[in-house]
Amino acid sequence: MRKQIKAFLVVVITVILFSQKLYAQPLHFIAYGDTRRDMETMEKTQVKHNAIARVIRDLDPDFILFSGDMIYYHEFENFLTVITNNYEDKMIPLYPVIGNHELMFGEKVDTFIKDLREKIDAINKPGEPAPSHTKLLKEIELLRGKLYKEIDSIMEAKLKKRSRQVLCEEICDTLNPAYISYLKELLCETADEQSWYSFVKEADRVKIKFIALNSSLPDDEEQFQWFLAELKQFRGPKIIFEHYPPYSIGHHGCTDLLNSKSKAARFRDRYTKVFNNASHNIILVISGHDHNYQRIVKTDRTGVVQLPIYIVSGGGGADLAGQGECDISQIPLDGFQCLGLITAYQFVDITAHADGEKNLILKCKVLGLRCDLTKGLPDDDTFERLFAQDRLELIDDFILRW
Repeated sequence: MRKQIKAFLVVVITVILFSQKLYAQPLHFIAYGDTRRDMETMEKTQVKHNAIARVIRDLDPDFILFSGDMIYYHEFENFLTVITNNYEDKMIPLYPVIGNHELMFGEKVDTFIKDLREKIDAINKPGEPAPSHTKLLKEIELLRGKLYKEIDSIMEAKLKKRSRQVLCEEICDTLNPAYISYLKELLCETADEQSWYSFVKEADRVKIKFIALNSSLPDDEEQFQWFLAELKQFRGPKIIFEHYPPYSIGHHGCTDLLNSKSKAARFRDRYTKVFNNASHNIILVISGHDHNYQRIVKTDRTGVVQLPIYIVSGGGGADLAGQGECDISQIPLDGFQCLGLITAYQFVDITAHADGEKNLILKCKVLGLRCDLTKGLPDDDTFERLFAQDRLELIDDFILRW
C-alpha cells in the first residue's frame, strides 16, 4: 500500500512539474514604428516597411508594439496592406499607438499639402531655371511653416476624436474582424474618445502590464488619471509605449524638446515624473518620432543602470535622420544620457523570461540596417535586397533585469 501511495505521489509531482514547465513560457515581442513615406511619395506602397515586416513575420513573435506614424497623411490602405500581408494569416497581434502624422487632417491641411506637392513637383521638373528654383524653395518653406502652424492649432478635443477614429475605424473596422478582435475588445469597446489602453502578458508566470499612451494629448486629464489608476491597480513590472520620445538628441530633441510649448515637451514634463518614480515599477519606455535608434539611460553613483530605460526606435521605413543640429547639451535629459544615436532602419526584438526566483529578465536585441547619411539612403529595390534576416546587423544588445 505504501509503495502504491509513493508511486502515486511521484506521478502527481511529475505531472505538476511538467504542467508548470508547459505553461511557464518566455514572452517574445517586437517593437518598431515610423513606417510612413514622405509627402512626395505617400501614395506609393510601403516597400521598406513591408521588407521589415517580412523579417519580423519570420521571427514569429507573440505580438508587436507599434509606436506610431503609420502613414504620412491619410494613406492608411498602404499601411494596412503590409499588416494584412505579413501578420494577419499568422495571427500576430499588432498593438498601435497614435503618432503625430495620424493627426494631420482638416480642409486647410488638405489645401496646404496639395499646394506643397504641386510646388515640389514643379521644382523637380528637369530644365527648371535657377531663379525659378530659388523662388519655389522660398514658397515651399513658407507653406511648410503655415502647414505646421495649422496642425499645431487643431484643438485637443478634435485630436482626441480623430485619434479614436484612426484606431477604431481606420484600423479595427478595416482589418479582418477575426484578426483584429483583440484590439477591438481592448480599445473600441471602452469609453468614447479613448485612444489609450493596456493589456497584461505573462513571461514564465510573471505578469507584465503594457500601457499604450497617446502622447499627442499631453494635457488630457482623462488619459492622465486613467494612467495613474492603471499604475495603482498593478504593482508588477510595466512597459510603456507611445510616440513622442520624452528624451532624444535627434532632430526632434532640438525642434520639440527645447520648445516648452510643444506637445512633446508638455508630454515629457507631465509624464516623466511618473515614469521615473521607481515605486511604479516602469521598466521600459518605447517611443519613435525620431527616425533613428537611441538607448537612453540613467546610472547611479556606482554605475548601475536605473530603470526605466528609454528606447527611441523610429526606423520602420521613414527616411532616416541623424543627431539634432542644435547644441544637444541644452536638451533637458533629467540626468539621463544617450548611449549613442544610430541611423539605422531597425526593430527591437525582446524576449522576457523569469529566473528561478521569479526575477524578470528582458533580453533586448536591435536588428537592422545601418545607413551613412552622407552617402544617401537606399532606394526601395536596394532596401528589399539588403533588409533580409541573414544580412541584418546587431545594432544594439542589452539585458534589463527587474
